[in-house]
Amino acid sequence: MAKAIFHPQAWLNDWATDVDPEGPTDYEVGGVPGDMEDNSYASDRLRDHDNAPDWVKEWSGPFWVEIVRVV
Repeated sequence: MAKAIFHPQAWLNDWATDVDPEGPTDYEVGGVPGDMEDNSYASDRLRDHDNAPDWVKEWSGPFWVEIVRVV
């Protein structure tokens, strides 16, 4: 079992900078492969997970996704 935490960002002087979220940032994603890492192209796909809040799915700026595995 795992949870994703969405970290929204915006471009500031050509750097992706963390910004305040527009709503809840964490959501259950079920099982994820053990080798999936935070802040990777693979974890970016979790943005479109069925449980992701609508604002997360619609985010147009840069972002990264953290994975929290529940043991």
